[in-house]
Amino acid sequence: MKTLMTTVLALSIFFSTYANNIFDKSLAEVSSIEIKEQRFMLRLAEGIGQIKVSIFNNKGKLVDRTRFNIQSPLNIPFNLGALPEGNYKVKLETKEERVCFEVITKKKVEKKLLAYGKALDPHTLMLKVAGIEKPGITVTLFDQNHDKLASDKIHVLGSFSRNYVLKNLRADEVYMKVMDAEGKHKFLYFN
Repeated sequence: MKTLMTTVLALSIFFSTYANNIFDKSLAEVSSIEIKEQRFMLRLAEGIGQIKVSIFNNKGKLVDRTRFNIQSPLNIPFNLGALPEGNYKVKLETKEERVCFEVITKKKVEKKLLAYGKALDPHTLMLKVAGIEKPGITVTLFDQNHDKLASDKIHVLGSFSRNYVLKNLRADEVYMKVMDAEGKHKFLYFN
């Protein structure tokens, strides 16, 4: 009987120690932040109970504070798009501990369509387009009355250069619309 009680006592100590090691991870071990432009995702790998999330600007001023009751793994999105670009501190607090993360926000940079053109002579137009990430450039020629004269579809990546020869018009009597596959466009005039 003593052996059985000793075994039960030893097993209960082992399991309580094992359970504490598994379930008592620190806040730093179960939390992380993933940043993208002016948003970040707070990732919590385990249920940690009550948590307070505070966001401070680079001058230490509180800009947001929210409380959560986390009972299971959870991803919490935050959008700082209404705030200026910059450095922020995200502080996580439970009753027992605190963790801070640095977050640097940047606005998404819209890439412009890099299209350039010039008249090589009174009847020849040269077009150069660079930085093509998705094939499908559409080139459309219009006259001064905005009537469509011709259209050309180019399926390349990277860049291309092409000459367009005008038969009955001069370069200063037409303009060109260059549009990429995402709908970004640029008008080119040849005065």
